[in-house]
Amino acid sequence: MSYQVLARKWRPQNFEDLVGQGAAAETLKNAISQNRIAHAYLFAGIRGVGKTTTARILAKALNCQEGPTVTPCNDCTSCLEITSGQSIDVLEIDAASNRGIDEIRELRASVRYAAARDRYKVFIIDEVHMLTTEAFNALLKTLEEPPPHVVFILATTELHKVPSTILSRCQHFNFRAISYGEILERLAIIASQEQIEIGERSLSAIARASEGSMRDAQSVLDQVISLCGREVDHEQVRNLLGIVPQQLLEDVTTAINDSDTKQVLVLVDQLLTSGRSPQEFVRELLSHFRNLLMVKIIGKDSQLVGVSPGDLESLEVLSTHFSEEDLTRFFQLLVATDGELRWSAHPRLHLEIGLVRIIQAKRLVAMEELLAALPKGDNPEDLRQRSAPSETPGTLHPSRLVPNDSNSPSPGEKSEEGDKIKQALTEVSPMLASILEHALDLSIDANEFKIHFSSSNQLYYDLLQVPENLAVLQGVSSKQVDRPLRVSILLMEDLTGPSEIQQTKEDESGEQVSERIVKDTSVKRFLDVFQGEITKIRKLT
Repeated sequence: MSYQVLARKWRPQNFEDLVGQGAAAETLKNAISQNRIAHAYLFAGIRGVGKTTTARILAKALNCQEGPTVTPCNDCTSCLEITSGQSIDVLEIDAASNRGIDEIRELRASVRYAAARDRYKVFIIDEVHMLTTEAFNALLKTLEEPPPHVVFILATTELHKVPSTILSRCQHFNFRAISYGEILERLAIIASQEQIEIGERSLSAIARASEGSMRDAQSVLDQVISLCGREVDHEQVRNLLGIVPQQLLEDVTTAINDSDTKQVLVLVDQLLTSGRSPQEFVRELLSHFRNLLMVKIIGKDSQLVGVSPGDLESLEVLSTHFSEEDLTRFFQLLVATDGELRWSAHPRLHLEIGLVRIIQAKRLVAMEELLAALPKGDNPEDLRQRSAPSETPGTLHPSRLVPNDSNSPSPGEKSEEGDKIKQALTEVSPMLASILEHALDLSIDANEFKIHFSSSNQLYYDLLQVPENLAVLQGVSSKQVDRPLRVSILLMEDLTGPSEIQQTKEDESGEQVSERIVKDTSVKRFLDVFQGEITKIRKLT
């Protein structure tokens, strides 16, 4: 006998074997037991969740020699022919390729004739939403009042495309996506019965990749066995599915927690060097942060967090380093990055900058905490230090550099030497050249190449602080002027004096305080970054 794929070999043959569709199975069994069999059913749900399988089980339950019965024997001629798709009284029609009015007229003609051998003549119409409007209209009357020996079972993956006139003539069953835990359990049973040695991490990866479809999960398992044989290697599974290693996701998360921009960029380089897609990485990271948030909120509930027990332990530890607000902000920034990557000509640049934004978001102090601290006499400079990056030798902290004299570069006045360096950099590193486009000024002073950024562009400032990037800048700039240059990345504070919030007096009216807060430049920058707006201002005690 020729090889039979796992999805067919392990296809449920009775109601008890159905995975994840308990409500539909129980309702159909009760209908058969009580002899309340409807003339038309509609099964709706995503691909691979058991719609056609349930239709066949129902057909066997109605036509089994020992039936109608909720437990078809699967041994009689009727059951065997229905299982193999060869029954002359159970007709399976693919509406995607038989969608016209002529096919439906032919079906209506055959409805008049009694079943050749069985009790019921069953018509299973798959992907029924593909029928044309004329075909649906031709089906209406027959579907509403078919002969007593006829049962229609319609199946669709796009319920919204089925006319309401059809819906009203059917008993409607929603087939839900099968949960990660249910798929994982079923795959473990199949692997055990097939004598396949496969670890829980590999089964977990397959279950996640299936996205709620049991058939997809079984097909992927089949493919994995074809690749690995009976001893499955997890590394091969990851490469086959294109999955980002869990350890890499955890390393990126740890680097974000440590505000280690350099390490994040190094990990991105490792990822892209291995041939993986930036967009796929962002989507894996979205799922990772979602899992962290779930663990943070509800703990280790495997029904909501689709990872193996070993990875779940790591998630629990990582989640302690972030607040729910942190994880929500990270998620929003990643969604924005994912959108940018879809149309980007420079996906690596957008990925790197998106991750730097997340690191910046991690450093933020909650607005409530900031405002609550000020009236109590806290030093505002201390609060700024808590949300700003630590200083490194050879750099200027944003709170220390304020344009106040002629030594500060004038925004927009680019030096000729700086433009030449930027042009030369385009051929060596387009990413760095693109970052320099956001600089306020590029200038050469003696043996120093100065790059000035506004404090609102601190993410670009941080990117250039990476030693590898500084080395490229130094090499290109020195070559252009034919002498050694030292590169200085300077960050200029937008404010020309203390924050207006810091000047708020205790005796000012509420209206005056609100006006100062709304106009404060720091608040405006905060709202710009997170695309927010002020809806209410209240005094915290």
